[in-house]
Amino acid sequence: MKYVLGYNTVSYFMAYVLDIPLIKHKTLEELDRNHGADLIPSNLLQFTSNIFKDCKIEEYERFYNDRGRFTSKQPKNFHNLYSLYTRGKTNVEKSYLNQLEKYQKYVSINGLNAEDSFNALLEKIKESVNKTIIDNQLTGIDIQEKELIGQPDIKFTNLVSTINLVDLSELDKSGAIRKSIVKNYNLEGFNLPHNDKFIYCCKLESTEDKTLAGIYKQVLATGQPYYRKTYNKDSMLYECMRNIYNKQIEGNTILKYSETTQISDNLNIGRSLGIDLIGKFSQWKENTTLDTIYNQCMELKEFYTIGENNHKKVF
Repeated sequence: MKYVLGYNTVSYFMAYVLDIPLIKHKTLEELDRNHGADLIPSNLLQFTSNIFKDCKIEEYERFYNDRGRFTSKQPKNFHNLYSLYTRGKTNVEKSYLNQLEKYQKYVSINGLNAEDSFNALLEKIKESVNKTIIDNQLTGIDIQEKELIGQPDIKFTNLVSTINLVDLSELDKSGAIRKSIVKNYNLEGFNLPHNDKFIYCCKLESTEDKTLAGIYKQVLATGQPYYRKTYNKDSMLYECMRNIYNKQIEGNTILKYSETTQISDNLNIGRSLGIDLIGKFSQWKENTTLDTIYNQCMELKEFYTIGENNHKKVF
């Protein structure tokens, strides 16, 4: 039997596209964003149109704050400073730099903005997947026996893990997953390359940000406590590489806060000891978006189909 393991956006997306049951196992918080940005990439227009009738490509703009200098055009060498602050290096993937471009295309559903369109798609997917979701209190995984330990135990032929890679390794009491990753990726112990990241959800209050929010979707910054702020209706998100201890940021009251992880170096682990890994923190792959997840999903779908056909031929 095939299953998806997890309880996040990637979990639901994989279960929906692969049409296999989802085993609920939460290890990631909402703001961890295992799927990347909260938008439907433009090359998923056909996929989205199969679910909603009114879909079209829209775009939003980004603004730049380069060490206190404001501009609507990306400054020269901005990407180097930005990457150095967020990833600790300037040599990063081209796909990572795409998020710094002036314009961001996305699929709009029924004329909605990027986040609302994304949420509309996710809710539709959840409606379908929740009909067969399995809520099981898992305590471990037996790699050799291909069995999830819980109440009850669940045997599997194929398993797609969308949970944090660290949490998956902790389910494996034998330590085989940890040993395999350390060996295959030349790590010094099971120390996955990362930096701490802090996300603040704030009330949109300051006059300056209200003005910017009327024109732009995001402000990308260097030389500031934050490196990106994203506007959404009456609230906004600050993403930072260090903790901010004030009650406000630039005159915007902090409503909630989350500490998460910024991946510094991609490991891009697609499979470990027979378990398929999909998602930003599942594969340890920073440059993850919903369309890259979809492409991986379709590859898995073909792989599983070929495996089934070969099995039928043998027997």
